[in-house]
Amino acid sequence: MNDYLYGSARVRAMEGSLIGRVRLDSLFEAKNVKEIWERLQEYGIEPLMDETTGSILREETLLRVLRAAYQTVSEMFPENAALDLWRYPYDCNNVKAVIKCAARGIAPDSMLFDFGTVDVERIKQMVQVGNFEGLPTAMKDAAVEVSETYAKTKNPQTIDLLLDRACYADMLSLARASKIDFAVDLVQKKIDMTNLLTTVRILRFANGEIARLLLEEALIEGGTLPIDEIKDWFLQGEDAVWKALYQTEYNGLASEIAQTNRSLTAVERCLDNAWMRQIKTVKFIPYGAEVLIAFLLAWEYEVRNLRILLSGREVGIPTETIRERIRDSYV
Repeated sequence: MNDYLYGSARVRAMEGSLIGRVRLDSLFEAKNVKEIWERLQEYGIEPLMDETTGSILREETLLRVLRAAYQTVSEMFPENAALDLWRYPYDCNNVKAVIKCAARGIAPDSMLFDFGTVDVERIKQMVQVGNFEGLPTAMKDAAVEVSETYAKTKNPQTIDLLLDRACYADMLSLARASKIDFAVDLVQKKIDMTNLLTTVRILRFANGEIARLLLEEALIEGGTLPIDEIKDWFLQGEDAVWKALYQTEYNGLASEIAQTNRSLTAVERCLDNAWMRQIKTVKFIPYGAEVLIAFLLAWEYEVRNLRILLSGREVGIPTETIRERIRDSYV
């Protein structure tokens, strides 16, 4: 634990750099997107500019912010196992993007993130030669299976299902190897949230045997909610899913969802907020790996909220509609 004393103290001092709920509210008061960026500059986020047009590069700016958060936290981790597991989703995204783009004959570069655990150029080479050594174990095996299956079926959903499941398996494995209970718990809760959202989506957009088979393929092992129970709830319908949650540790989540219109947007927001509440359980501990992990994931949510706000204002979505999509902040 003493290994994290310096990092924890530094992170606590840096939490003031997070946008947070109060500053986010002030951004909503801005008259236009230009004024939002001006306020973000006051909060320490300097926009990247297109050298040709002079326009602000939103995604590039937000990714630079997130990249900086990963770099900062990586400098403070005595060992990187508990940090790398949060990089795995970016590896997963990159593998999926390169495989899909290779099949379509287009360049994947605009879809790739350069802060996974495996260099993006190496992933391109892996897909080209069909050798995925160097990826985390489950993703490596899934990538091989995906390459073979997709060549036969041409079904892109196969790519997502197999690699997403593998990504969570690798995350959970590395979390356990890190021996940080907080990391294990977060991954398990994330699996639960993903399974619940998947269940609701399938219930709303498919039915009968097709729906049941889709659920069988999509559910992810390793969460705290037993998969067999989720399947039973599924067979009884969506109301049964939310009712059953009252008998689990997610009774608060069930109550929150009951107070919404249960649109997919509202459900997804409630699920994300439930995960943020889990992150915030360590907000007031003095030091430890948990402090660094929470700070990193706080920035993930900050970037997501800024993307929702900026993209919404850019296309003229009403302010109240944008507010409904905003997730809870760490601070």
